[in-house]
Amino acid sequence: MNNSISLLLGAGFSAPIGYPIGKTLNALLMNSKNGNIGFHTSGSLVINTDGSKPDFGFKTSYDIDFEFCCALMDHFASIRNGFDYEEFYDYISDNVYFDKNVDRIAKPFISETISITSLVSGLKKIFNQLVAYYLHDSEGNRYYDNQPYLADKYFPGYTGLMKCISELSNRYIINIHTLNHDLFLESFNSTEFFKGELCDGFEELGSKYYGGLYSNDRKYMVRLSRYTGSYNKPFRLYKLHGSLDYELFYKSEGSILTSDVYIKKRFGIGHPDLYKEITNSRSELEYQNSWINYHPDFLTGTTSKIERYDEPLLFKKLFEHFKENLHHTDMLMIVGYGAKDTEINRLIFQYFEFHRNKLFIIDPYPGKSLVDFGLKLKAKFITKHLNDITINDLK
Repeated sequence: MNNSISLLLGAGFSAPIGYPIGKTLNALLMNSKNGNIGFHTSGSLVINTDGSKPDFGFKTSYDIDFEFCCALMDHFASIRNGFDYEEFYDYISDNVYFDKNVDRIAKPFISETISITSLVSGLKKIFNQLVAYYLHDSEGNRYYDNQPYLADKYFPGYTGLMKCISELSNRYIINIHTLNHDLFLESFNSTEFFKGELCDGFEELGSKYYGGLYSNDRKYMVRLSRYTGSYNKPFRLYKLHGSLDYELFYKSEGSILTSDVYIKKRFGIGHPDLYKEITNSRSELEYQNSWINYHPDFLTGTTSKIERYDEPLLFKKLFEHFKENLHHTDMLMIVGYGAKDTEINRLIFQYFEFHRNKLFIIDPYPGKSLVDFGLKLKAKFITKHLNDITINDLK
């Protein structure tokens, strides 16, 4: 079976189940200073199990980094007449070093142990964790590995689209490309729509990578999947901008840490608790810790993320698949995408043969950018909710 169909999913795909998009996520980030967020001495974002703010008896250096980040978000919003989290990420990646106001904003946070250099260098570690913290559905779920198998082909808000994809999988390989960081799409693997036939290029078999899982004062080493680039099932997932469970493992070479491979973290495993099984000089097995991890590795920013598309360990490979899939697909379905990512748009124009193949844009309320984008590609617009799509709409 060589014929294939491609999907491109944007943030709008996860919106019906309650994931924040656009203005909602921007508002949550701007209000984070008024919440119950704290930062552990390890650098990880923490909140008490009862939802209250942790009290360590003192402010950690990361708490101070967080306060500085919030002050800088307020400043950024004031000079831009509003806050956009992707534009802010570009700002802290590049332009913050040229903003004359930063010295003034940082002054209340500087001490004998904290310099303006350390404050600025800590911004990404803090901000990425904030974004990840707010990426959950309306019930607070981030992971779905504990969900029961759904034996019926019914899922509120998504039944129509998923029935179409399931039916098409009888004749086509389904290549699903998503720009979302959340894990919601993967949850469909435990339904009658996908029937466990979803793969994402990560494999657990033969992996030497582990996560430390703590339970009842005991620590268990849980084997983790690592990226091998193997796609051998009917439903194939490519998370082009990374994921909340993707982590880059760093291996030690003497006093130097180097990038090794991307692994998938599991629920309950902390970011610093990642290990690789190695053989030491005495031919004994031991675990090497990748202690540098603070947050999942996903791409954000309007231009900053594009700069990472060529990183060889993962993102370059994912985008090579994206180009190849676009070129060979018989049909492209675009769902919940606002057409505001200039590089994604360029790749679609370059690699999708829109004069020969079908292109459907599914969006009940398409914005101007999406309409202009679709008209240039001669797309058919389906202005229905995902729940109401039928196979006849795709003919």
